Amino acid sequence: MAKHFQLQAILLTALLFSAVFGILPAHALLGESKPLLTPYSATYHLTRDGMAAEVTRKLERSGEGRWQLHDSARVLFFSMQETAIVDFDGENIKPVKYRHRQSPGNSKDQTIRYDWKKQQATFDLDDGERTAKLKKETFDRLSYQIQLRLDLLAGRLQQPRTYDLVDRGRHKQYRIEKVGEEMLTLDNRQIQTLKLRQTRIGKDRETFIWVAPDLDYLIIKMERDDDDGRIRMQLKPESLKFKS
Repeated sequence: MAKHFQLQAILLTALLFSAVFGILPAHALLGESKPLLTPYSATYHLTRDGMAAEVTRKLERSGEGRWQLHDSARVLFFSMQETAIVDFDGENIKPVKYRHRQSPGNSKDQTIRYDWKKQQATFDLDDGERTAKLKKETFDRLSYQIQLRLDLLAGRLQQPRTYDLVDRGRHKQYRIEKVGEEMLTLDNRQIQTLKLRQTRIGKDRETFIWVAPDLDYLIIKMERDDDDGRIRMQLKPESLKFKS
């Protein structure tokens, strides 16, 4: 039974961690002067308490100005998936729908539907339906990371920035701030990075994120300490595949 809960925990951690992995550097590749989204797929390696998992991520265009970000993780017979659909105006995104599913079990499942005309989010949960008012800029765990990356690319993170998220009918605020520069090694290559700190307002736990300015702020590594020890997630560079 303990092993059962450990497997579930590492999968949940994988998707929670991946929720702050940003879009890949597109505007430099395309020669544009402002950040744009580019379809891609990538895999990340996560370790926690002696166990390991892989998270696969895909960003795809799903219509004119509409994009879909999908994450999936699996350990043995446990699996989790997250999907966010957003509208993108060339500078910022606006969430349309979010979906989280895990198997076996459905206690963590939820679907969020955004109605920006009514300024309301509707949550379909295992125990019923809930609603919450939307602020001018409100995100979910997955769409938030897209906006964070766009803000980094556009230079809008010179000062600490707070993001409003909704989850299971409640609002949560996350604060991102710069810590300093640090040299990391990825696949035998030294990369100059900018270290970021993420905290949830009202909570003590910190998550550290290393991004590479020379790679348009591609996230290289993430770390967090919790009661079970250190959680680390790192990009597998050979897995990166850009799509036209």
